[in-house]
Amino acid sequence: MAHDAGSAFNSKVVGVIALVAGVILVFAAIFADEIGISGGGTGVGWKQMIAAIAGVVIALLGVAWLVRPGNWSSTNDRR
Repeated sequence: MAHDAGSAFNSKVVGVIALVAGVILVFAAIFADEIGISGGGTGVGWKQMIAAIAGVVIALLGVAWLVRPGNWSSTNDRR
């Protein structure tokens, strides 16, 4: 049983890391011009859009990882 609790904790950590990384990627892509990491030009470019979409996908995968069934089994498993 102790292994299951550790596994659930590690799973939560992976989900939170993916969620935070995705959100950071979205903000970095959207505000790339203001931060100074864009390749120049005006407006949101195609590379920024791809990075923003990838960030949203990563963040959603993190959320899915957090709420997946079995992730909370250590607190709900009463046999």
